[in-house]
Amino acid sequence: MLKGGMGNLMKQAQKMQEQMAKAQEELARAEVTGESGAGL
Repeated sequence: MLKGGMGNLMKQAQKMQEQMAKAQEELARAEVTGESGAGL
């Protein structure tokens, strides 16, 4: 495997982890607002 390819793979994995963390944060926020606005 290429050295550059391996570094690229690590960068992509890191990006995905960041996106997952962001998505989870947004989901947690949505759940909180959803509970407070139960009437909708």
